[in-house]
Amino acid sequence: MSRSGPRAGSCTPADARTRIRQARPYLEAAELVQAEDLSEAATVATGNAVLAAIALLQETTGDAGLARGLREVLDLKDAGHYGLSNVSQADCTAAIRRARTLVEAAAARMT
Repeated sequence: MSRSGPRAGSCTPADARTRIRQARPYLEAAELVQAEDLSEAATVATGNAVLAAIALLQETTGDAGLARGLREVLDLKDAGHYGLSNVSQADCTAAIRRARTLVEAAAARMT
């Protein structure tokens, strides 16, 4: 299945507020799932942390630290969504921490 349009485009302030509202539940889900006592929990939680980060950045902010954080979260996307082996707790915690930083930075820019 191919995509009919671009993955990213212009993002109005209203669009950004909507994406922030969408990112927060992904992040909350990641934190809840990580707390589960299952070997797969870190993998699922990492996938949700990646979705939280992706939900926010439609355009580059010019902030090198945020851009680096997004790249680090995206590096775990395949493992969090498609991998057959589980993501480590350390990588999961790092993904959630980076996603939270991105969510909070985006929200701060909207106020």
